This record gives sequence, structure tokens and C-alpha cells, in this order.
Amino acid sequence: MKRTVLYTLLIALLSLATSCDKIEQNEYIIPSGITGEWLVSLKDIPTQQHAMVEKYTGVRCVNCPTADEVIHAALDQYGDKLIAVAVHSGAFGRPLGNDPDLRNEKANEWYESLIGTGTGLPAAMINRGAHFNPIGGINDKVDAIVNEKPAVSMLMEKAKVDGKITADVHISFEEDVNQELTLTLLLTEDSIFTTQSRTGGDIEHYAQNHVLREIYTDVWGLPINVGKAKGMKYFITLPITIPTGVVEAHSHLVAFVSEKGSRKILNVVQCDL
Repeated sequence: MKRTVLYTLLIALLSLATSCDKIEQNEYIIPSGITGEWLVSLKDIPTQQHAMVEKYTGVRCVNCPTADEVIHAALDQYGDKLIAVAVHSGAFGRPLGNDPDLRNEKANEWYESLIGTGTGLPAAMINRGAHFNPIGGINDKVDAIVNEKPAVSMLMEKAKVDGKITADVHISFEEDVNQELTLTLLLTEDSIFTTQSRTGGDIEHYAQNHVLREIYTDVWGLPINVGKAKGMKYFITLPITIPTGVVEAHSHLVAFVSEKGSRKILNVVQCDL
């Protein structure tokens, strides 16, 4: 009997000393995205709430440069608490002349479902709340999010070994979460120069920033099928491929956790590629 108890204690101690524990039966097959496996994280994950401004835009949108100015000013003010993603969409996104087409076919589902093809651009959402025209400002909406305690904290780290890039996305539950959650991983690129329409005439050599270039997971994310009790921490390692024509030095990885049903983003994190 004593030997059995000692053996049980030894197994428990060995499991605690392990750097990461495998979460069984959590290898996902996503129809149109990458797969991954959730493991227990031992990382120190900062408890910080971030906001994502998701702007739907296009080179033919004459009011979009004004929205860019508003968003860039907010990015300067909030620093890494605010992350921007520019989704070039619909007829407004059709390129001018021989410029590259910055629209992403996968993101059409976001545009049609979240914004609606009949909505004028620019249109924006903060953590996938109701969409609005960002020309009038976004600070009040950002303040309402970044000053709150997060339900889920996040950390992302990139690794490059022998030319192969991976992203480790860590999550920590700061409170019990009962909803089904998903993780979405995407790539943005800065400093893409195109012609841009604006009231009064086109702008040549206009810098398009935060442009959505790739969605690595399924469009609506991969399932976070793990225990969601307060204090639990996990991470997943996902492979990254750079689309043709994308400049790695100008690019960023963005990951966000959202509710599967409402699409509401609970938190978001970004790292340089």
C-alpha cells in the first residue's frame, strides 16, 4: 500500500516538473486553415486588454484617407494597446491602373457577414462591436475596451528556424469563460504604395498600412477546445508561410480570441514578422 502511494506521488511530481503537458484529443483539422495542438503554457502572460480596429477600406474610397489619419493618430496615442487591420473590400477595393489588388478572397466572408456589401466605406469595428464610420473618431470606443480587465490575456512569439517560421500563441484565462471560443491568426503588411482616390483628386504613391494579406486559420478561427476555468494557460504552435510578394520586414502577425457565436473579440495580440 505504501509503495503504491509513493509511486502515485512520484508520477504527480514528475508531471509537475514537465515543461509543457499535452492536452489530449485537441488536434484540429480546419477545412480551410492550418492545424495545431493545444499544450499547457508555463509562460508569464501579461494581463493587458488590447483593442483591434478592423477597418474596411479600398483604393477607390475617397473618404478612406481621412479615416487613415484618425486611426494613425489613435495608434500613436494608445501604442501597443491598439492594433489595426485594414481589409480592402468590394468594389471600392478594385485596384487603380496597374496597382496590385489588395483584396483578400478569404476576407470576403468577413466583409459580407460583418459589414454588408451595401454599406458605404470606410467602415470600422472595434473588437467586432457594431460597425461605424471611423472618420468621426474612435477613441471613446477604444477607451471602453483597453481600460477593462481582460477575460483572456494573450502573448505571441515568433520563431524562425532553417527558414521555417512558426508562431506560438499563448492564452491565459483571467476568469471563467463559458462560451465557445476560437483563435484567428492573420498577417498584415505596411508600406504598400498604390494610387489612392481622395476627394479633390487621386493621390499617387500612397502608403497603405496594416493591410490584411493572409488568414492562416479558418476564416472564423480554429476552436479553443480546452478547459476555460480561471487560471488555466495554454499555447498553440502554428506554421507561417509568407505569401508571394509580401515583404517580411514590413509585416506583422495578429492573433485574436473571439466568441464563436457573437464574433466578439475578447483580446488580440500582435508581433513583428
